[in-house]
Amino acid sequence: MNQAERNRDGRYALGIGAIIMIASLVTGRFIQTGLGTHGHVVFTDLYGFSGWAGFLLFAFGFPLGLSISAIGLYRTSEKSWKHTIGAFVVVLVAMLSTVIIPLLFGREQSAVFFGTGGYLMLLVLLAVTWLWGKYRARLPREARAGTDLKGAGYLCFAVATWNLCGIGAMPSFALEPERMIEFGTREFATGQMKAVMVLLLIGWVLTALGYYRSCKGKVQ
Repeated sequence: MNQAERNRDGRYALGIGAIIMIASLVTGRFIQTGLGTHGHVVFTDLYGFSGWAGFLLFAFGFPLGLSISAIGLYRTSEKSWKHTIGAFVVVLVAMLSTVIIPLLFGREQSAVFFGTGGYLMLLVLLAVTWLWGKYRARLPREARAGTDLKGAGYLCFAVATWNLCGIGAMPSFALEPERMIEFGTREFATGQMKAVMVLLLIGWVLTALGYYRSCKGKVQ
């Protein structure tokens, strides 16, 4: 397969993935009333196969479509099927993480699980910051703009992650609804969630702009 064929297949994969993601979002609009009224367990029991199909498309369609697009575009610059299969495994695990992780670690509350994950993320965040600084210092000045934009995007993701911890645990206690009701923290949690939404949006925009600037300047 030559480069032109790989580019064509990559565009097809991007289009197919986009269609699946849009279908997932549209399905969510149709089933949100039922899910909001009954919850997903009763909803799927009430509507049988169509309920299950709609719920599964809503739950997994977006990551599935994104995965198809990512793998398709990955293939445009990767000739080795060995590397492609490795990337596919990583994408598959990420797509099924909402199933795999609860099976491995359970669905009960665990201060050890969340605490350990939080400290590990802190260490990785420090490593990313340090490596970003080293990488930026090695770039010529005219090539740093894209890296700076991506770094700003990563910062937004980090602050969003911090706020997500505050939503699930203290001070919002969203994972402990009885304490949320007792302490009256629902409005605070809603404000934090809105902040997370904005931070994630800005972070993705900055990351996209960073890659665009790097590609425009032919910097990897």
